[in-house]
Amino acid sequence: MRTAYISDLHGNIHAVESLEKDLKTQGVERIVCLGDILNFGANPKEVLEWVKENCSLILRGEHDTFVSQCEDVFITNPDAIKVADWTYDQIDDDDREYISKLPKDAEWENIIITHDEPSVPGSMYFVTSLKDAKDTFSCYTEQICFYGHTHIPLIFEKSTESIKLIRDIEEYVLEENKQYLISVGSIGQPRDKDPRLSYIIHDEVEKKILVRRVEYDCDKAAQEILKKGLPPIFAASITGKI
Repeated sequence: MRTAYISDLHGNIHAVESLEKDLKTQGVERIVCLGDILNFGANPKEVLEWVKENCSLILRGEHDTFVSQCEDVFITNPDAIKVADWTYDQIDDDDREYISKLPKDAEWENIIITHDEPSVPGSMYFVTSLKDAKDTFSCYTEQICFYGHTHIPLIFEKSTESIKLIRDIEEYVLEENKQYLISVGSIGQPRDKDPRLSYIIHDEVEKKILVRRVEYDCDKAAQEILKKGLPPIFAASITGKI
């Protein structure tokens, strides 16, 4: 079984279309979405529909919560607030109700999944350092936790001796006696200066992780953001310029 873990699509249908093509070439059998389907991008309705139709399990990120207004979320960035107001008008009441019922975290097949910090789902904390990982590993006993929110693909590996961070790798073999904390990156808004979308494939049979980076027409996605009058910062970020 090959499962794809995707996150932080942020209304970017152009990235999602390239994702869909890559999933077919990789023999992926099911897709898990770790949240932040909405906000920032120019096509929130289309992206939400794709996720609903194609994902086996879907989590709610803080921007999904913020846009749908199903819970209070403390976001102060004026650009994020502006585009959230616009995004709210692009979806309907049924969409907002659907989003409100999505979980923030889940456990399945001895794997933990969450949008952000696994120990406090919904905290909006970024787990990106060895210290962060050390604190987070203490909150679960399962072998693997997949999470989103960072917009950067990262693999933390814990052994009895140490914790190490693995980056910039295409394939990584999992070991039975080790524990893993895996950030799956972002489909719609990568934040590591690499404009290619990123996601993770977990090959349960071969017990390995594939880190996928896929090119798409990010310039076209950026132009659509600008054409719809959304904050230019979100167009710049998807092209790797900030």
